[in-house]
Amino acid sequence: VHGSLSVAQELLRHGLVDRVRLLSYPGTVGQGKPLFPGGEPVSLELISATPFSNGVVALEYAPVAAKS
Repeated sequence: VHGSLSVAQELLRHGLVDRVRLLSYPGTVGQGKPLFPGGEPVSLELISATPFSNGVVALEYAPVAAKS
């Protein structure tokens, strides 16, 4: 879900997400909203990492189903 962190968090929490795509920019931020605040940890498997010449890295993950 592009642009709606709260909707994406709810979909992920309910197991309705099959891929998580993130762009990582070089630099540091002293504060900001966490991607997955509170709640249960989310296990992700790295599917791909694509670096670009400007330092940005495109990351694609798949949620890993919890083992019972």
